Amino acid sequence: MKGRRHILFTLLLVGASALAACSSDTAPTPTAVPEPTVAVPTEEPPTAEAPPSEPGQPVGGMDVAWENVIQPEVDVVAFVNGAPIGKEVYLGELRRQLQSVTDSYSLDWYDEQTVSYLPTFQDEILQQMINEELAKQLALAEGIVIDDAAREAELAKVQADVLQSGQFDSWEDFLDANGSTQEDMEDDITDYLVYQRLLQTHGGSGEAEQVHAAHILVDSEETGQEVLDKLEAGEAFADLAQEYSTDTGSGAEGGDLGWFPRGMMVPEFDEAAFSLDVGAISDLVQSEFGYHIIQVLDKETRLLDPALLEQAQQENFQAWFAEELQAAAIETLVEFAAPTP
Repeated sequence: MKGRRHILFTLLLVGASALAACSSDTAPTPTAVPEPTVAVPTEEPPTAEAPPSEPGQPVGGMDVAWENVIQPEVDVVAFVNGAPIGKEVYLGELRRQLQSVTDSYSLDWYDEQTVSYLPTFQDEILQQMINEELAKQLALAEGIVIDDAAREAELAKVQADVLQSGQFDSWEDFLDANGSTQEDMEDDITDYLVYQRLLQTHGGSGEAEQVHAAHILVDSEETGQEVLDKLEAGEAFADLAQEYSTDTGSGAEGGDLGWFPRGMMVPEFDEAAFSLDVGAISDLVQSEFGYHIIQVLDKETRLLDPALLEQAQQENFQAWFAEELQAAAIETLVEFAAPTP
């Protein structure tokens, strides 16, 4: 399950990170971007271990978890640009995600450490719902409307993936296991499609300034100077890379590193490569890996490779959405976890 629906099939994007951390000393950090919340089995399910229970002790399931939920004392838990998020809607989403996390990670709600993360989980679910509401408002303002045909087509793909996973005998079994209804899933699909449309609009063009470079990596300044002297004498860069470079991967290719955008190399290498003119060869550039001699073969603005493209678009989108979140009128009326000192 890759590419187009990757985010849709990430198990409980906000919730899982919170409660899976119950075996870690570091508390989870709430996410700040709107992403759909449907929990669908992945090709390689998460392997988070449940907290150990004493032999013979009962395991606390969803009923025990719900007893530890902090119930809001207000009818509306948040406003997003004046639009309310009601208590009952919040509790419904909390129960759904809590059940899915509990089942997926075999959490024991008699375990005190697991329970200690529940307030943070509750805050993250609320933040997620705020993000989703804001995303819907932004999409509506941009004229983005998800029609029934698009939603039904995506839902059919999700159903096919669920059944092909072999983890459930039927679609209904999947819904039951996740505490979801058909309507819940349709809402999740809509959220996902809204996110994709916003990502297309605000994820950037996918083009970036890139450099096609080669390098020779050596262990010492003395060896580096020896290579520079030979280059000055007219020996071929590619031949010297094959002879001297300790980066055996690129060395076998005459030092060729291919195309790369900013940020892919260590800072010292990045700065030198992007500051050189096409055809130029650098002096020695020291990094944690040794001494580099860099040759710039070409420069241009070009489309990123697929993996980098997805990363860049999501980073651009997250930066845009963070600004929108900052500018929005958000009023959160409840807080479940104690403020960090």
